[in-house]
Amino acid sequence: MKNATLQQKLELVEQRLRNAEEYVARGENVVSDSFLHIKDWDGKSGHPKWMKNYMIPSAKKARARMEKAVERIAVREKEKASQRRTNRG
Repeated sequence: MKNATLQQKLELVEQRLRNAEEYVARGENVVSDSFLHIKDWDGKSGHPKWMKNYMIPSAKKARARMEKAVERIAVREKEKASQRRTNRG
């Protein structure tokens, strides 16, 4: 369950990164209509320099943390399965 939710979050971050990189490549500045510009994190609005200098690096760091967490969960599950096999015999 935990791994599945992390996978979904990872897919969301990757989609937002793709949107942001396409947006920065276009070089336009679409003003967000959301309160406090929260929707800018979706990668479809905001200032291109903010995207390039802050949003994209932050999203990449978050993606790396999530990928490590997924790997840790997989290793932990593998160790638990190994423990179960050794306890039976």
